Amino acid sequence: MNCTYHIQNPIAAICIDPHKCQSQRKLCFECVYNHGVDIKNTVPILKFQEIAIQKLQESKLNQSSDLTKQRTALKSMLAQTEIMLKTILEELSESIKQILDLIQIQDTQYCSIKYNNNKLIELSNTDLEMLVQVVQGNNLNYWNNEKNTSLIKLEKTKIRCEQEISAFSEKLNKEMKEILQLINKQSNQVEKEDQKSSVCSIQQEEDEMKLNLNMQELKKLEGHSGHVYSVCFSPNGKLLASCNEKDYDSLFFKNSTIRLWDIKKGKSKVKMDGHRDSVWSVCFSSDGTTLASCSNDKSIRLWDVKTGQQKAKLDGHSDRVWSVCFSPDGTTLASGSNDQSIRLWDVKTGQQKAKFYGHEYSVNSVCFSPDGTALASCGNDSLIRLWDSNTGQQKTKLDGHEYSINSVCFSPDGTALASCGNDNSIRLWDEKRGQQIAKLNGHSDYVQSVCFSPDGTNLASGSRDNSIRLWDAKTGQQKAKLSGHSDWVQSVCFSPDGTNLASGSRDNTIRQWGPKIIKG
Repeated sequence: MNCTYHIQNPIAAICIDPHKCQSQRKLCFECVYNHGVDIKNTVPILKFQEIAIQKLQESKLNQSSDLTKQRTALKSMLAQTEIMLKTILEELSESIKQILDLIQIQDTQYCSIKYNNNKLIELSNTDLEMLVQVVQGNNLNYWNNEKNTSLIKLEKTKIRCEQEISAFSEKLNKEMKEILQLINKQSNQVEKEDQKSSVCSIQQEEDEMKLNLNMQELKKLEGHSGHVYSVCFSPNGKLLASCNEKDYDSLFFKNSTIRLWDIKKGKSKVKMDGHRDSVWSVCFSSDGTTLASCSNDKSIRLWDVKTGQQKAKLDGHSDRVWSVCFSPDGTTLASGSNDQSIRLWDVKTGQQKAKFYGHEYSVNSVCFSPDGTALASCGNDSLIRLWDSNTGQQKTKLDGHEYSINSVCFSPDGTALASCGNDNSIRLWDEKRGQQIAKLNGHSDYVQSVCFSPDGTNLASGSRDNSIRLWDAKTGQQKAKLSGHSDWVQSVCFSPDGTNLASGSRDNTIRQWGPKIIKG
């Protein structure tokens, strides 16, 4: 390579002087004497190469074992912390419930005495003694003071928890930003790359806006009192099932429910009550007559879609059940739980058929292949496992995600599997070869749910960044970004004809999306 300023001269030395070199640090013999730097700060090009290689070797950059150990340790810590926090919240929920139940029992006892006061002779000795104390002005005032004190303490505990969590989160975010600032000290070249990236980002946003002109929010379904965690279309597309988490934002928790919505009218048609805690997932059978649900109360329930009545309760899991999925023929139901197990159930008898173990932590999602021969599962161990649904043997293990995986979904032809997780990515896998086909980046926070369109051409995803994104399943390119929810999007599901998309969110609403209708 020849000198830029003296074309006839080859590059002979590199400038190492701490200045902004006008010759871009590439010097010919003439430049060495003319560019105004002490000759001691110019190094012959071969010598510079030798020194640079030696320094790089001494730095041991190619030895990644420490980085791998740190990555593994941090991944394990995050998974364990997630489990620990869930346990703490569950125990806290139970303690608060016990306190409020005791208050309610005592109030009920006083009210009972009040209503039976005209039947003194029929009162029990205990109730009569309580009434005597009330007349004397002792018990009732004392109880009211105790009750009010307890409720005030509960409210203070709630406020303190919010403050502690907020302070802890701010501290962690500050430390992470400081680490990122150390790593992201950018050179002029990197700044140029960032500028290029910014231009590309702007172009991408413009493209998304153009694409979004073809999609719009058709309906907003409201009725749930808590975060909507799962949505599922019926096979005929006329109904949409949804379920919600218990409303933990209120001191007096509201019950979780399952609802069936009339898609055409956009109204709640049936409300199913039975679970004693948050309901995490719902799934229709292939004939549309039965709906399965699973809950924090460790149970799975089967419902008659026509009547809304409970048909069966399936017990067996020892911890909360996160996911349920019917086999294509509707005879078997798969479930994944926090107890690290996957279970198969006989839908007709309600009996457990099989139990699979393999995941080290919680099993977050299960999905049958279209032919029913394989079952995919994922969890907090950042792994996807493929099982032979007949023998229960593990067929293969897919490793690629960095953190917990939240959802898996087979393509309609069964050749591909989509997954998403807490590394903000979506991945496409070749199910037969057990290899990753593509990695789809675009979401800025955890991706909670993925779903293929019925024709397999599109993939929808919902994320904690409050957005829904549509992807070309073949090329992996983002086609559209749908905004409207004001909180995490927990679940997405295409209608059977592929024209509509439903989404459930932590903003307690369900949104129905479809083609923009242009009126003439």
